[in-house]
Amino acid sequence: MSRLLHDRYFEELPGHAIDLATGEPVAAIDDRAPDAPIEEASLRPFGEVLAHGREGTPRWITTVVQTPTRVHSAIEAAAREARRRGFVAVAADVYLRTRLALRDELRERALVLIAGPAVPADVARAALTDAAGHSSRPHVLLTVRNAAGTRGHGNASVVREARAAYGQKPLRRPAPGPVPADIARHLHRAARAPEFVRAGRHAAAERLLRDVIAALERRHAPAAAGQTALDLGRHLLERGRAADAEDAFAAAAGFGEGRDERLACSARIWQAAARTDASRLSGAESLCRAVLTAGALDDDEQARAEATLARVLLWQGRADEAARLSIVTARPAGDAFVDATAVRVLLETDGVFAAGLRARTLVASITPEPAADAIDRVIALTAHMRLLLAAGDLAAAEARLAEVRIAARQARSPLRAARASLLLVDALRRAGCATEAAAILRGLERFGTAAPPLLREAVERRVRGATTVAFSPAPVLASPRIATPLVLIAQRESGDGDALSRMLEFTLLTLRCCRVDLWSSDAGPPTCILSAGTGLQTSLGARVLEAGITVGPEVKQGGREIGAPVRLGERLLAALVARWPADAPPAADAVDVLHLAAAVAAPRVFCLLSAAREQAGSAGVIPDLVGISRAIAEVRQAVARAAASPFAVLIEGESGSGKELIARAIHQLSPRRERRFCDVNCAALPDELVDAELFGHARGAYTGAVADRAGLVEEADGGTLFLDEILDLSSRAQAKLLRVVQQQDVRRVGETFTRKVDVRFVSAANRDIRAEAAAGRFRQDLLYRLDVIRIHVPPLRNRPEDVPLLAERFWRAAAPRVGTMATLGHGVLAALSRYHWPGNVRELQNVIAGLAVAAPPRGQVRAALLPAAVTGAAAVTAARLADARVQFERRFVEVALARAGGSRSQAAREIGLSRQGLLKLMARLGIV
Repeated sequence: MSRLLHDRYFEELPGHAIDLATGEPVAAIDDRAPDAPIEEASLRPFGEVLAHGREGTPRWITTVVQTPTRVHSAIEAAAREARRRGFVAVAADVYLRTRLALRDELRERALVLIAGPAVPADVARAALTDAAGHSSRPHVLLTVRNAAGTRGHGNASVVREARAAYGQKPLRRPAPGPVPADIARHLHRAARAPEFVRAGRHAAAERLLRDVIAALERRHAPAAAGQTALDLGRHLLERGRAADAEDAFAAAAGFGEGRDERLACSARIWQAAARTDASRLSGAESLCRAVLTAGALDDDEQARAEATLARVLLWQGRADEAARLSIVTARPAGDAFVDATAVRVLLETDGVFAAGLRARTLVASITPEPAADAIDRVIALTAHMRLLLAAGDLAAAEARLAEVRIAARQARSPLRAARASLLLVDALRRAGCATEAAAILRGLERFGTAAPPLLREAVERRVRGATTVAFSPAPVLASPRIATPLVLIAQRESGDGDALSRMLEFTLLTLRCCRVDLWSSDAGPPTCILSAGTGLQTSLGARVLEAGITVGPEVKQGGREIGAPVRLGERLLAALVARWPADAPPAADAVDVLHLAAAVAAPRVFCLLSAAREQAGSAGVIPDLVGISRAIAEVRQAVARAAASPFAVLIEGESGSGKELIARAIHQLSPRRERRFCDVNCAALPDELVDAELFGHARGAYTGAVADRAGLVEEADGGTLFLDEILDLSSRAQAKLLRVVQQQDVRRVGETFTRKVDVRFVSAANRDIRAEAAAGRFRQDLLYRLDVIRIHVPPLRNRPEDVPLLAERFWRAAAPRVGTMATLGHGVLAALSRYHWPGNVRELQNVIAGLAVAAPPRGQVRAALLPAAVTGAAAVTAARLADARVQFERRFVEVALARAGGSRSQAAREIGLSRQGLLKLMARLGIV
């Protein structure tokens, strides 16, 4: 009720208005035409209520028409106003009769349920609670009454909030009559369910309750069936099955509607609790407010409904609203859940002393003896544990947690113990005991999908190390609750994009708007580069970037927008724009919140834009490095960074993946681009010619040395030397290369002096060089000198999205050479993308070349022209099992050899054979 009009009755008169709650006159502007119908003017407050609705807030208002003959015209005027504002206007009794048929059509619509004078109050209440039970939209119940028996003023009308929850008597359960014997027998069966639960037989208890509900429904005993369904829902909710529990509570409410309104309201309250555990907070709030608005509850049910609503508000970070509920300000209610919720609200609003008194009274009222009070004992102990943690007594809180776990074990409620453990995790982290907190989290992770979504999300957030703020607090800049989470997000997230996305989401929740966009004009026209929320895209970004100042609030596309510039120093980086729907105006400090978010996000925005520029630049200067995958984009960035540095580079990747292409790109992008790029294939370099090829020789150094000759190291002086297949160098050659890399000097064969050189070494390996060094086949000291900057080239099978681009590029190069004008069909590109490419890009290039030879002069190339190995046709060419086995083994060995770059030893290790075993297998299969 706190979000409604608080019993303020406004009676419109010609020229002035009177607040009937205080008797004070209120200024009014009578701007209607003299001949306008009185209903149009009297419904202006109704239109204002429609304009300020918000998700999760159903409302009930009443208009009292002084002239009975104008009731019908008042209803028509209300319906027109509702439709004009985007609501669906429907009679309350008609809605109840047609709700099942129209459920899907009305699920995402806000309703105005109109109840005329002939519609009973209980029907109107049932319509509002049912609408809130199936949608969290801001539904409105409008009851139109005659002025008979009310104070009137001439021909005026009254529009006010309904007094249902305040002025009416509590709903009474129908007087119990004699219970038939067969129904009593089924109720006696249902009473055994708690015994099954205490024995740990939860599935048996569920089966029993469902069987009893079905039997009672067949015997037309809705009240008994509804109460049993309520018990089933509580059991399922305690087991963490929030969705199934909500279905059970909805069924219980259906049994009670029109027969037992107290049962229906109680079921709706429990349904809101199930929605809370299912993390559907807006829907839970809607149900609670509908019950509080429309249901004349007794004191106990009123307190439980407010406690359920307070729990929803706390999860949404709206503790200030929860503190205004009567359960917080009134004396203890004697209900464990209600009092524990009040303790939680008081602690959130700094009422530690009052919370302490409430918690002590609660714990003193709970005794451990009766088994029926086991759940209440867990709730009470958990509330006291919250108090101890708020007081900073960590040791006492740990001792209290041990009691909670024991009580939860007795109550067969492990999820309540898990919730209490989460409180201790937060306290341990604040105390710097991260190891102990991690140990508790590991224990909580075992619940997995058995935990309800709300608890599971809370555990996952803490496992990720995220801030424990699940929802935004009220936007009060004087409190560090806004600035602190933003700074923590900016510091803890490793990726710039992830950090900004989370900051936008936090800003969205803090401002309670429908969308937040980050605009930038760094790479061209103003564009939205990141967004959070589901509303319409904002349109103020371009103006903010052009003017460099805060713009708004302004009405755009039916909503309101505010834009703030994002600056780093004097540089304008981006614009942060928030949008609110038409019925939710921005808060007074929304501009300040946007400025704070923009200031915290500025360094991350700068890094994100810089990385985007670097990626775009590296993609433009390496045209041969084709691909759109994230893997190849990371390679481009690594190449650009490596080229700007003077250190040695090691390129790892399978044969045919393009290592030499990357080495040449590093040279072309580096300051050494004007000097020579020399390359040598170490696998094809005989051991006796290593000295002469790499270091050169003097005249007469050996037979055939008829002149002085510089080696490749000298030729690359001032440039780059690419050592391909570095792992195939012999140990002797590795030792000689080590000194050259370390000292940057070279001695020719036959000379006694050294020559200084300035060479950048870029090496390539098709196997894991560290594994080879660990096995003793490569020198560790040489590895450490060559492996300064490492670039891993992903195999083509790990980036299938790049295959069509590469295929088209190779096709454009090969087709003119063979005189074909055909094009690659979609089937060909699909088959190429599915193939695993053991030979990587080189194999793809060769397949495309062969395809160009077999292609027709014109038309599209069919997939049937591809090699059988690519299309997979070779797997089905054998008619006998033995032949198929031989084909599979042949293809398996060929792929292993291709992946190992032709090295039989490496291929044998990969497939788990010795080198001799592989040679025998190759001989048997006829592989040369």
